[in-house]
Amino acid sequence: MEARKENMYSIKSVLLTGLCAILFSVGAMAQDLDQISFKKGLTMSGGLNVNNTFYSGSDSLIKRDPYQLILNGNVNFNLWGVDMPFSFSYTNSSKSYTQPFNKFQLAPKYKWVKLYLLDASMNFSQYTLAGHNFRGVGMELTPGNWYIGAMYGRLLKAVEYDPIEDNIQDVAYKRMGYGMKVGYTLPSTDVNVTYFSAKDDENSLEYMVPAEADLHPQRNTAVSAYLRQAFLKYFYVQAEYAFSVYNSEIRNESGDTAKTSNFIDKVFNKKGNDRYVDAVSASVGYQGPVWGLALCYERVAPDYQTLGGYYFTNDLENYSIAPNVKLFQGKLSLSGKLGFEYNNLNNQRADDTRRIVSSANASFSSGKAWTASLSYSNFSTYTKYKKTAYPYYTDDLDSLNFYQVTQSYNAMVGYAFGSETLTHSISLNSAYQKGNSEKEDVRMNMSDIVSGSLSYSESFVPVAFTWAAFAAVNYADAGGMESLYWGPGLNCSKGFLKNKLNTSLSCAYNRNRVNGKDASSLLNSSLSLQYLLDAIDKKFGNHSLSASANMTNRFRTSASNKGYEFLATLNYGITF
Repeated sequence: MEARKENMYSIKSVLLTGLCAILFSVGAMAQDLDQISFKKGLTMSGGLNVNNTFYSGSDSLIKRDPYQLILNGNVNFNLWGVDMPFSFSYTNSSKSYTQPFNKFQLAPKYKWVKLYLLDASMNFSQYTLAGHNFRGVGMELTPGNWYIGAMYGRLLKAVEYDPIEDNIQDVAYKRMGYGMKVGYTLPSTDVNVTYFSAKDDENSLEYMVPAEADLHPQRNTAVSAYLRQAFLKYFYVQAEYAFSVYNSEIRNESGDTAKTSNFIDKVFNKKGNDRYVDAVSASVGYQGPVWGLALCYERVAPDYQTLGGYYFTNDLENYSIAPNVKLFQGKLSLSGKLGFEYNNLNNQRADDTRRIVSSANASFSSGKAWTASLSYSNFSTYTKYKKTAYPYYTDDLDSLNFYQVTQSYNAMVGYAFGSETLTHSISLNSAYQKGNSEKEDVRMNMSDIVSGSLSYSESFVPVAFTWAAFAAVNYADAGGMESLYWGPGLNCSKGFLKNKLNTSLSCAYNRNRVNGKDASSLLNSSLSLQYLLDAIDKKFGNHSLSASANMTNRFRTSASNKGYEFLATLNYGITF
């Protein structure tokens, strides 16, 4: 029975590979391919960047090279529309060369036929194939309103254990997979089904894997169906259902195919230790010209797994409601969301977690003058650890309740005025975040963070000159320590030689107090210049030369000594 299954797997792979090869042959015979064209011949593009960094400082504890050279370059050869990129990097402390053919993708396209060759990624569904990279072949056919996608390739390569490098975290079995998606889309309807299957090759590793690697060959088949339907102009409903057959240890198959008359079991050749789990997400809503409302639901069963994705969260059930409204001809927008999430759906975990997530947003724009926004979010978590009873020992601390709440507010107001030649702007930003946690009615950690900034700027357009003044403050009370940070600043920029030469100068004073005592006092000043030189001949590309200098002066306080840091850079770049 197992041999027959392997043969079926191989037949599917061969058929899929053959189909992709035929489509590629048909596309290659056409002379007006969108991406591959023999008329383009060979072209080359790229760039070179040389960066010199100079450093000096009074703090002997800072171990930094006084001079560092960094040379970066990249060259891209394009043959018949196919990119072949190369890049390199050199510093006075290390050298490296990169030939990214290890991950190289060809994606020729002709009309409604597109192929993926060598390294690629495709996304069919969040519950089946969810953007996992693979090395192989894939295709997308989009004739009319149809979508037909397929892929076959290696999802993971075999990585042997090397005791010298101790790469226990990287050891992996070779994993092959294939999948398909068929869908049909209209302006008011979207429907599709997906299928994905992957399996590890338990014989792909020659040497024994250490037990602490916790590595097991796996097998997975996942299927999903999706529907989105709009009706009565402003209403819509969408739903997706998926189920997965997952086996976390295929070396421990308990016999042949399970003895059952169930049609699904026969289709997927169910083994005794296969797990059938499912997932569902659905939403219904109304979105009109003025207001809208969406109701959403998702449930992912415990142990739901797909080998077509890198990360997946299971054992959850959540509900959410999201209203929105637009007032004053769309100038004022209001939106919000309230959600509830639960876990431990099969009551097999040692803890229950309940989460409440709420948020509200408001934004206003009068057009050119006034802009404002206000947002609020609240994330609350309640976890109950269940009591564990032992035959001869009981501890009351085995059962406890844990609460965690995080709230944040953000606000911004901006006003712009002036003329086309002289513009002014004023902006005020503020933020507040509060967090606390409790265990059995005893507060464990509390934090309050408040920040704000005020800025004013002017721009003289005819002479390409801009200046701005600002002040910022930040207060934090966390872990029994209070910190206050504040300071003003000034910066300006000017363009010369028809803006080919851009200069900027900035200066900022920062002061920090911790628990009522001066901790540090800094003055940062910087100057930068950038010159752009157009190529006399396009064959020689465009050149840029830039330089910058930054000086940080640290004044003497009760907690720090006087000192300085100086950093300068000189950079040359060319693109062709």
